[in-house]
Order: sequence, then C-alpha cells, then structure tokens
Amino acid sequence: MPGISGGGITVQVDVADGARITSLTSGGREWLAPSGPRSPGVFVQPGSGGWDEAIPTVSACTLADGSASTGTVLADHGDAWQTPWALDSADAAHIQTSVRLLSLPINLIRRVEATDTGIRLVYTASTDAASPVPLAWCAHPLFAADAGTNIVMAEPRLTLVEEYPRTGAAPDWPAAVGTAALKAFTAEPHSSAAVVHANGDTLTLSWDRDLLPYLGLYWDGGEFTDTPVVAIEPSTAFGDSAARAVAEGRIRLLEPGRPFTWWLHLAATSHD
Repeated sequence: MPGISGGGITVQVDVADGARITSLTSGGREWLAPSGPRSPGVFVQPGSGGWDEAIPTVSACTLADGSASTGTVLADHGDAWQTPWALDSADAAHIQTSVRLLSLPINLIRRVEATDTGIRLVYTASTDAASPVPLAWCAHPLFAADAGTNIVMAEPRLTLVEEYPRTGAAPDWPAAVGTAALKAFTAEPHSSAAVVHANGDTLTLSWDRDLLPYLGLYWDGGEFTDTPVVAIEPSTAFGDSAARAVAEGRIRLLEPGRPFTWWLHLAATSHD
C-alpha cells in the first residue's frame, strides 16, 4: 500500500479499494476513523471510515438527461469508491491515481503530494462527452472524533443550511458530536476549516473557494458510523443530491475539452 510523508503528515492509499486514503497520521495521532473491507454497492457499512472521493453525487438520485424517461441513476456516494482505480505513478513524494466513472463520462485524476508544510491533493476532472456534464464532487474524509472534538472555522458566526435530517433547516453550530448525525452546508463560501481535539491537536484543510465554493460539514456520534466522526467536505455542488444541485443551478458543469483542476491542502499541528 503506497504512502508518503510531508510536513509531519503521513498518508497511505489503498489503490485496490477505490483509492481510499486509509491512514492520515501526524504526531502519533491517527486522524481518520478506522476503515476495513467493504462490500460493493452499499457505502454505509461497518468499516466505512477513511477518506473517499464522493463523485458524481453524495446522495443517490436520478439525473434527467433529456433522452430517456428514466434518466441517469447515480448511486449512494457515487461510484468512484467502488470502481477500480489505476495507479498512474508513485514515489517518495507523490501518489497519482485515476478512475473513469461508470455512471457519467468523467475521468478523475488525484495526485497526492508531499510538501514542506503538509499534504496537497490535486484533482483534475475531464470529460469526452459531446455536451457539459454536471460535476458533483466532494472530499469525504471521516475524521475520528470524541466528546472534545470540534470543527473550527475562521469566521466565528456561520449560517448553516441543514442537509440531514431536516433539509433546509437552520441548525445551531454543534457544540460537540452528538449521538445522531447532522449534515449541513455553509451558506457562504469558505477557504479553510479545521478539526481540533481537546488537547489542541489540529488538522487544517484549505482550498480555493473560487474553485470549490460550497462546503459541507458533518457530525455523527454513531448513527451511520461505528465510531464518532466529523467531516469537512469542500464541494463543487451545493447539497448532497447532484440532481437537486442541477435543478437549482448550484453545481459545476464540466465542459468537453476543458479539464477542471482544484486542490486541497492539509496541515497539522500537534500538542503534548
């Protein structure tokens, strides 16, 4: 299983399992919830920790394609996580993998790079379709959490738009991970967010908000996961349903012959 280290962070990638990032460590802390073998077709199951790429949707939905009454059916959390990826290249400083989606004509390349300040993930999506293709991608890391773990933003007061369980509600910012799951999107674009543990250990994700204008946040004390988790999910679409994002005009369209590239940067600080 290939791995690289940069800026005090070490990552491991299981290419055979949807190129899932199975380990992300710094200062002796494993940031990701445990991940194990999984059966195809069912995303939420024991061992569904780690970091996946959710594309071309998060929630199962049907895209109207104008040519068939049934439309295009997109599976729960997309199909990249259950489609074989190729290991394009790897050395001590990078791991590059790629996948061709089965659901939509989208090619995705992910390059994980070691830097002096941490880990950088660079993504490029392209299509050979005759017309634009909706691109709903989000990072899907499940970070291990406990009662003292919080998601911290640079802005002290944020408006959240609930995605689950009450779509469209305006929830208060969770003070801690509860027993049930909460998924929400920020009402405005942001460019960074951090997972902070009670001892001060911090993992910060940053990105270009012009490229990734939407941000999903997730807290789950065990409704869908074996252990408590939080997630920071920069996205190319607002909401978990690609079909709804298309209808609302809040999704990136991937233009034929014009690859789209975006990035995430991970930095960690540890405290004794």
